[in-house]
Amino acid sequence: MNVRGARLVTNALAGTCAVLALCAIVLYAGYGRGYGWLPDDEGDEAHRLQVGTIDSKPVQLPPASAFAAIEAHPLFNEDRQPSPVGAGDAEIAEAPPPSPLNVALTGVILDKANDVHIAMVQDKGRNQAIALRVGMPLEGDQAAWTLVEVKPRAAVFRSAANETTEIELETSVVAPKPAPPSQPGKPPVAAGKGAAPNSAAPNKDDANADLARRIEERRRQMREDAERQRNGGRAATSKQ
Repeated sequence: MNVRGARLVTNALAGTCAVLALCAIVLYAGYGRGYGWLPDDEGDEAHRLQVGTIDSKPVQLPPASAFAAIEAHPLFNEDRQPSPVGAGDAEIAEAPPPSPLNVALTGVILDKANDVHIAMVQDKGRNQAIALRVGMPLEGDQAAWTLVEVKPRAAVFRSAANETTEIELETSVVAPKPAPPSQPGKPPVAAGKGAAPNSAAPNKDDANADLARRIEERRRQMREDAERQRNGGRAATSKQ
């Protein structure tokens, strides 16, 4: 910094100090004093300052007639016209009802020790097998139905309209075939003379065995899927 610059800085600082000193002298002389709140017992009541009593006054809303323009031209309607009475009820009435429940219960898994309640259903509309836990909804058009309870031989679903439907477990029982009509002039063959009994008659033990086999196959498939998902997650973690 040269001599000329140093002089300019010195003059600027000196001027600033002189202004501050003048302000200090004016304030010390009493300039600005003498202002304050009027006492409550002094002054005219009509001209008294009301600043200190603002919070003590209750807020009064204007009458309902002051909002007549807003009611006549609603802000949230595109045409700024009032909505007709009953329009909301008409829209609700025109809403389509939920799709009916169209599933078949093919198996259940109940493990109370581990709190596992699973229902295996067959979506007849999409021909797709689905495994649901309690609290899970169906998929697609029947998403309004939720599994709420699993019983040993049934499953209970509840719709969005609080409608409850119970689906019984289906068993694969083969219906008996009708016996062929006997030919005219030919006597019927007796069962004890070389004719075997009707093999198509329903057998309860076979039906239970087939049901147990289907449930075991479904459980094995679910265990394989879970093991495959765990292996996939481990592989993805190792790659990262």
